Amino acid sequence: MAPAFQARGWSLTEADWRACDPARFDLLLIRATWDYIDHEAEFLAFLDRAAALAPVANDPAVVRWNLSKRYLRELAAKGLPVIPSLFVDEPTPATAAFEAFGGEEIVLKPVVGGGGFGQTRLTRGEARDVVIPPGQFAQPLVPEIMTEGELSFIFIDGDFSHAVRKLPGGGDYRIHIIHGGAEQAYAPSPAEIAAAQAFVAALPVPALACRVDVIPTAAGLLLMELEAIEPHLFPTYGAQLGERMAQACGRLLA
Repeated sequence: MAPAFQARGWSLTEADWRACDPARFDLLLIRATWDYIDHEAEFLAFLDRAAALAPVANDPAVVRWNLSKRYLRELAAKGLPVIPSLFVDEPTPATAAFEAFGGEEIVLKPVVGGGGFGQTRLTRGEARDVVIPPGQFAQPLVPEIMTEGELSFIFIDGDFSHAVRKLPGGGDYRIHIIHGGAEQAYAPSPAEIAAAQAFVAALPVPALACRVDVIPTAAGLLLMELEAIEPHLFPTYGAQLGERMAQACGRLLA
C-alpha cells in the first residue's frame, strides 16, 4: 500500500499501541494489534485517548462494538444470515448447544478472540462433561467449511475491493494459514458481493476498512465473522487496495 500513500506525500510509520504517542500522527490506522484480546480494557482506553488527538480508523465506537462476538446476535436479530450462536451468562452444559442447534458437532469459541485460537471442537458424546463458561460461546460446525472453505470479502469505505477463498488443511476445520490452511483469489458474483455488503451496511458506525467472512452453503452465505477492528486485507489479491486505502485516508484527513 505504501506507494499510493507516498505518491500523495504521506509516510507510513509502524508504532506499538502501548508506546505510541497519538499526538505525533495525523491519522492512526489500527493494524495487527492482536494482543488486544488479552488486554481489552487497556486497548479500548488507548483508542479513546488517541481519538481525542487524531483521527482513528476504524472508529473506536465500531471497534468497541466489534470486539465481543456478541455482535453476531445483533446482526441475526436484523434478519441477516449468521451462523447460529449460543451465548451464555452463566456456566452452561455444552449439551445445551446440541439442543439448540441439532447436528453432530459444535465449536466452542472465545467471546473475545481471533485467529482461530482458544477453540474446542466437540461431538455430542464429548460434550456431555463439558461446560460453556460465560467467556465462550457455541456454534454448530458448518460442514461446508471443510469442503467449500470460507470466503473473505474486503470492503474499503463501504465499497467492495476484492475477495479471497480460504481452505482448511490437514483435517482441521480452521482456515487460517497458521493452522495449516491455504488461500486463493476468488471472483465473487454480483449477488455474493451484495450479500456481503449487507453486513457492512449493518455496522453501527461506518468502517474505513472491514472484512466479511462467510461460508457458502446450499442456503446461501452464512456469516462467520464481520471483522472491523484490524482486518487482514489480503493485499496480495487486491491490485487497487493501496489506492482505495489512500483515498479513504485522504477523506479522513481532509
